[in-house]
Amino acid sequence: MSTDSRGRTVDVDLERSVGTGPFRLLALACVAALIGSYVWVLREVTQVVGGTGSLLLLVGSMLVAATVLARAIRPRTATAAAIVIVAVGFAYYLEATGVGVDAALAATGTILDDTAALATGLPLLRMVEAGLWTLGFAPGPAFLSWYLAVRGRYALAVVPGGLALLFLVLTGDAGTTITLIGTASGIGAVGFGELERRGGSVAQADLLAVVFAAMIVLSLSVTILPGEDEGATFSGGGDGTLEGTIDTADERSGISGQVDLSPEVRFTVDSEEQSYWRTGVYDRFAGDEWVRSGSLEEYDGSIDGPPGDPETVSQRVTAQTELGVLPGAAQQVELEGPPVRHAEVSAHGQPQPADTLVEGDEYAVESAVVDPDPDELRAAGTDYPDHVIDDSDYLQLPEDTSSEFEEYSAEVTADAETNYDAAVAIEQYLRSSKGYSLDVDQPSGNVAEEFLFEMDEGYCVYFATSMVQMLRSEEIPARYATGYTSGQEIDDGEYVVRGLDAHAWVEVYFPDHGWVAFEPTPGDAREDEHNDRLEEAREDGHDGVDIEESEDVPISDDEDDDESEGDEEPNESDDDGQADDDDPNDTEPDDADDGANVDDGNGDDGASADAGSDDGFDPREVVTITREQLAIGLLALIGLAAGVRRTGASRRARREFRLYWHGRRGDPDEDARRAYRRLERVLAREYRPRRRSESSRQYLSALSAAESLDPRAERVARCYERATYGGGVDRESADEAIAIVDDLARERLPLLDRF
Repeated sequence: MSTDSRGRTVDVDLERSVGTGPFRLLALACVAALIGSYVWVLREVTQVVGGTGSLLLLVGSMLVAATVLARAIRPRTATAAAIVIVAVGFAYYLEATGVGVDAALAATGTILDDTAALATGLPLLRMVEAGLWTLGFAPGPAFLSWYLAVRGRYALAVVPGGLALLFLVLTGDAGTTITLIGTASGIGAVGFGELERRGGSVAQADLLAVVFAAMIVLSLSVTILPGEDEGATFSGGGDGTLEGTIDTADERSGISGQVDLSPEVRFTVDSEEQSYWRTGVYDRFAGDEWVRSGSLEEYDGSIDGPPGDPETVSQRVTAQTELGVLPGAAQQVELEGPPVRHAEVSAHGQPQPADTLVEGDEYAVESAVVDPDPDELRAAGTDYPDHVIDDSDYLQLPEDTSSEFEEYSAEVTADAETNYDAAVAIEQYLRSSKGYSLDVDQPSGNVAEEFLFEMDEGYCVYFATSMVQMLRSEEIPARYATGYTSGQEIDDGEYVVRGLDAHAWVEVYFPDHGWVAFEPTPGDAREDEHNDRLEEAREDGHDGVDIEESEDVPISDDEDDDESEGDEEPNESDDDGQADDDDPNDTEPDDADDGANVDDGNGDDGASADAGSDDGFDPREVVTITREQLAIGLLALIGLAAGVRRTGASRRARREFRLYWHGRRGDPDEDARRAYRRLERVLAREYRPRRRSESSRQYLSALSAAESLDPRAERVARCYERATYGGGVDRESADEAIAIVDDLARERLPLLDRF
């Protein structure tokens, strides 16, 4: 019931208070939002690898085709068409990647294994041709979902789009926000479709609220599904540390803001030559991080080395703490020892351990070191092999790379006649135009562009990232490498490598030579800061700073400085642009780059504030609630409230409560009648309900004849009859009836009746 503007009472039919048109539009909008949620995830991938325009055009074409064919073909035909679309898309993907449809059919097991890997946490950016994969994946579900939605089959329309989104959640590409949007859209499509089917009825609103909230909360549980192990490389690594950031997981290398340095020893190396100790190679730049594409293969006893006849260098590496990497001079071609028996090798030839190395683990490494002179690199030309140009991302630039970035790179390399000269020009430009500092704020956009145009200083990851992207804008194959500089030489050919030696640098490909390391990070300021950090840690008695052999070895002295003035880092050039040293192995021992401070759990001065410490308990860490958690909690409460209403639980709870407690008292007659109704409920629960044909007196008489009924029930019934049919009852009589029913009810209350 309601009142109109004149105050008259009118009937309102809640079952049909709204027309069907708005609900159809809302249901269609929800299906479109569901499709858009997973397309948005794919768009984020294509913005890195290219192909966003093709993706959006293809999906748009599918929506138009589905709209046109909605009344022309039957659902079975549309389903078959969607399957054909998916099959054609992935056949094209297989042909474009060089696998071929025939080979794929012959390797069905491998494809299923790869699909399972994707569905358990393998990001799409790891795939070799991720852009083409998105074009094969997107159109089929979009076509079928929109076709079914236009036909009014909203529940079925949610299935293809929902499965597509779920798959992207499992790969780890769909974040929480997109998952929530997609899930809410799917439930909304079903709910509004139900309202349309019921002619605009809002009677099912509580049911929709229950399902909506449940699906939102349950969708977040996908994050607990098993995926690839992305544990920290070092037991103490964590957020805010460079060492933990650049090598935390074998397929990603992050770019942080302010970082600290750890002076703690990570490993020692006995080597015939000084070198950078490489641990990771990354080819795909996502704007704010680096990704290693391709899959890992089991190490079979050897790794393909660079072309030609490079020099071979032997090393023996001994872990001094837990390690999740296999350091060694590039390019490692052979490994031997217990820690590498089950090692895996990336598509870029970088080995990774299957299990974490512990203190004392050691292994031998044979490396094929590329050491050409500048004239050879200038004469190398541009006749690149297919695996460098066609089958990799060594020329990849994010789609949002600005024309200003490309133009500026061209200006820097304007005088370069060869790719080697261009690489040297960029290297020298960055070393001379940017300062070195660990205290920087992480840019919000494309790191390479922000560092080139907006930042005055940074550390190795910024220099290396910008140089790689500048080279690629000049169509010079380049990639991002991480690892450690040589460390401190404590004896002839023996090096102690600490966390502060963690580093990132650039590798550029030259035909007939392979990958050559370049060092765009300026060394003097870096060396001073790192040496100061080590000296400070030694003075403070920081644990783990030295091994027994290095305790009495000075970091540097005047004599060492004088002797090292003529030595330079990999491909560091003089002012005339001529490189004095093309070998990353000729780096000065103290030219250690920024490592991250890894908290060893001792809470001493060496620990980074960002990495965590043992200074004390911070209650804010316990009570802090994010907006996302608050929103999820609110949704859960709404769903719980709607569920309680839908199931009638609140009504039953109120009735149950009133069975044992009379409530507020008022008119004696009404209280007497209410007391009797409570009595009937007590008796109905213990014996049987009163039949419609029975009066209150007949009901109690029948129970007394068949059961040993408490005689006090008769007194409540007589009070009820006087209040209903007689002259009424006084306050004392009503209170007596209430007290009797209270006693009878509470005597039968579970557990309490035993006391």
